[in-house]
Amino acid sequence: MSVNLSSRTSIRLLHSLMKRSSVYSTGILHHGLTTSSQLSTDKIIVPNRIPRSSTAILEALASTVSRDTSGPHYKYHDDPYLTPASNLVKRTFSLSKEAGRKAARCIRDENASLFTHRPDDPFIEDFFPKTSYTEESNVSEETLHDLIQKCSVSDAITVYHICKSKAVELSDKVRQELLELVSYYNCEDPLDKDWVEERWYRQGVLTVRKTWKDNGLAEELFESLSNRGPAAYSALIRGMAQYLQVDRAWQLYQECREKDIPLDAHTYNSLIRVASYLRDAFELRWQLELLTTMAESGIDPNLGTLNSTLEALGQVASWRQARQISLQVLAEFNSLGIQPSLASYYYLLTIHCRERGPISHILIDILDHIEGKEFSSLDVARRVDDLLHTGSNYDLIGDSYKESIYYRHYFGLACSSLTIDDFMLLYQELVPHIYTPEPGVMGEVLRSVGVQEAFEYLPQLWSDMIVFDHTNQERLVTLVLSALSKYRPSQEQEQLTRQLADIAWDIWTRVQGQDETRRQKVSWTGQMIGDLITTLVYCGEYGKASEVMKEANTNAHNVLGAIPITSLHTLNEVAVDKKDADIAVSIVIYALDAGHQEAGEMAKQLQSKLTLSTQNRAKLSSVFGSELLSSP
Repeated sequence: MSVNLSSRTSIRLLHSLMKRSSVYSTGILHHGLTTSSQLSTDKIIVPNRIPRSSTAILEALASTVSRDTSGPHYKYHDDPYLTPASNLVKRTFSLSKEAGRKAARCIRDENASLFTHRPDDPFIEDFFPKTSYTEESNVSEETLHDLIQKCSVSDAITVYHICKSKAVELSDKVRQELLELVSYYNCEDPLDKDWVEERWYRQGVLTVRKTWKDNGLAEELFESLSNRGPAAYSALIRGMAQYLQVDRAWQLYQECREKDIPLDAHTYNSLIRVASYLRDAFELRWQLELLTTMAESGIDPNLGTLNSTLEALGQVASWRQARQISLQVLAEFNSLGIQPSLASYYYLLTIHCRERGPISHILIDILDHIEGKEFSSLDVARRVDDLLHTGSNYDLIGDSYKESIYYRHYFGLACSSLTIDDFMLLYQELVPHIYTPEPGVMGEVLRSVGVQEAFEYLPQLWSDMIVFDHTNQERLVTLVLSALSKYRPSQEQEQLTRQLADIAWDIWTRVQGQDETRRQKVSWTGQMIGDLITTLVYCGEYGKASEVMKEANTNAHNVLGAIPITSLHTLNEVAVDKKDADIAVSIVIYALDAGHQEAGEMAKQLQSKLTLSTQNRAKLSSVFGSELLSSP
């Protein structure tokens, strides 16, 4: 029977009035203004318990406090001398702390007899040593069942073999449970949930080779079952497909079809995901007709079916028809009421956005589907970043390697799209609290600073480069010197001028004092020396500039290329003004040796502006000849 709109509105209004009446009667009860009959009819309704995690209260408290980007991550020491900044030191610091916890657990487990005091009630199993099983252990089917429920793969395998050696009878139900466990984990223990840092710094690499343990315990358990039904076949097929034993999984699937053994949607999904490994030609891979078989068998597809299909297409993304088919698949599943998930969007991006393929704007289409707006590239990146930092979405970023890749691209796009002032706001928010820029990213930042002549950020960037151990990167040092050489001081910038002079001299002392046996080190070039001299001269450090020139002249074989004539002119003009004939003569002689055509003119100007000593005149005569020096 249909209900019109006015009737529905009336029902909702009546329901609202009944709620208000209930609240009113409860209020009367609290004030003692009620009859005994009301007391007997009203009931106290205790709400159902809401299951919460052990850290729910801490998470609720943490949600009330915003992230402090000015300090280090909470897991590091809040001390500038102890806080790690570079990616390598962060990794070493975090894994070292976790290694200490691992060592403590190892000592506890190896000395279980010393940890017998158990005052806690109820008993907290994780606080006490694990039970170790040997051939002398008294085990039963219940013992094996408990280990399977705890996902203790190695212990479950050990207990199974003990039961087998002692002829302990095991039911098909427990054998099926163990088959599912060892098939899912391929007979290996998963990484312990407590080792957060190891999981974070473990780089997840996509495996494209078979890792299934052939003729292992999973296949032994499968053969030992008295009734090998759909559950047994499904467990083994899924495990083989997951670890890319594709041919054997396909054989088992064909066996199920011959024996008319029904399989569920999850098993079909696992086969669809690896379908591209079964044929050589792209066109033949879709002739497996797995989706058609599902439809004929009356098996409803689910979100996993959509994602498995898109993932299989992503494996053959270079196929010309992959893009078109992916959109057709998306439309077909949409007509079935199956909406895509984040994994679906990921596979679509994998299919449509390729380095050597045509440009695709599907990312904007995906974001429009989520938010319904259209933006430029940087705004798209901001929307993605906002989505990442919404709720607990940051947990989906993966491991440290994927986080680093994410911020590398985000920084690169922001650096090329924003003004340097706006970009540095983002830089100061994320570095080094969350992200330590790689040398490539830092190079883009320094290049942008140099182009936009934002010299006020160089002290901070050079300080960060020291902390990040980037001072041995020749390309970065070259970019810093190039940016410094463009600086022209003013009276209002005395402090900045002093800071930039200190940076230039720090570069010189670091490079000169570097370990010659070090694998990665900075080698001087003529351009770098020229930029250094120019910076020191303009920052009022003529003495230091002269020292650099003397060293470059003395050890010219250690400098690749010649110092630019513009830098030589800059230093020479100051030397002439200061009547420093020794430096001026050495500059002119260096210019001639370097092949600069301006050397002769510089020698004439030097002769006309300075009174040269006999020794300096002899030096010039030996390289230029007495005729040049005696001419007007």
